[in-house]
Amino acid sequence: MLKELSPCMKKALDIVCEKGYEVLIGDCFGADKLVQKYLFEHGYDKVKVYASGTKVRNNVGGFPVIAVSAAGKCGFAFYRQKDIAMANDADHALMFWDGVSKGTRCNIEDMERQEKFTAVILYAQ
Repeated sequence: MLKELSPCMKKALDIVCEKGYEVLIGDCFGADKLVQKYLFEHGYDKVKVYASGTKVRNNVGGFPVIAVSAAGKCGFAFYRQKDIAMANDADHALMFWDGVSKGTRCNIEDMERQEKFTAVILYAQ
């Protein structure tokens, strides 16, 4: 799990903010939580947090929540529902990936299937 944003990641987020893009982000620990915190600390409020079901795991900035139905799902499939919704709603994506995470890999594939631009910053664990 990502414990700290690198300077490269922070620069990418600064560009997102400078461009005024709306940020759609998950509610997971690690990268999601760190990015939420970074955006909140920098006063950026064009953020929506996607969560599967009704319980939000992380929402550091108190951002608006998009609760995605995950009825009848459990485990990985439960949390995938929010990821699928984010990919459907996004115009393009910026992802931080360790090259291993199954969830992020699926998110990249979702965006590619929809032929949406995706930038991936790889990081070492």
